[in-house]
Amino acid sequence: MIPVLNYIYVSVILSAFLSSLIRFRLDLPFHLRLFSCLLGVTFVVELLAGILFRPHHISNTPLYNAFAGPEFWVYGFYYYQLIRVRLLRKIIFLFLIIFPIFWFVTVFFLFGFTIWNSYVLITGSFFSVLFAIMYYYQLIIAKDIQSLRNLPEFWIATGMLVFYLGALPYFGTLNFLLDYYKIHRGVSRSLLNVLKIVNTLMYGLFAYGFLCRIINTRKS
Repeated sequence: MIPVLNYIYVSVILSAFLSSLIRFRLDLPFHLRLFSCLLGVTFVVELLAGILFRPHHISNTPLYNAFAGPEFWVYGFYYYQLIRVRLLRKIIFLFLIIFPIFWFVTVFFLFGFTIWNSYVLITGSFFSVLFAIMYYYQLIIAKDIQSLRNLPEFWIATGMLVFYLGALPYFGTLNFLLDYYKIHRGVSRSLLNVLKIVNTLMYGLFAYGFLCRIINTRKS
């Protein structure tokens, strides 16, 4: 990965976290406070994985495998707090029960911590997209029309949809690319850089989501 791109990526995550802290004291609902805490943990994980581990040739795969389970579960719980449609809440509730078991089995009995756990990443990415679409559906059927530009949850859902739609095919082929890295080195690096750019965009949308009310209030 391009070193400058890595620094930009981590800096944008930090910006998203700091943006959430600015709004933290402004009567944020619980689901946004939870998301703010996740951003803080994500920043620490990415700082360790991208800036501290890699230069010292320490594998960051165990760190990512350990973090993927809690990260996707928190995404699910975030949407469980947000979604009000009964059927959709049941689907999310089942995810919250089954996904930790799935993560535990695949990590400890199938892949281990040292091999990239593509099953968890593909499953988590799929449900992240599904949850974002559920939220869009809730907005469409809502009786009250809300201003999307002032809605943090809309920008968070949009960021997740943009990134995880693109990440799904990448995560699905990642183990293959790693196995044949010497042959597909150029392709692997190019795809990783593109994914990192889209991931940076996602966290940029998260930052805007937390600041959108402040920004739009000052403009008006």
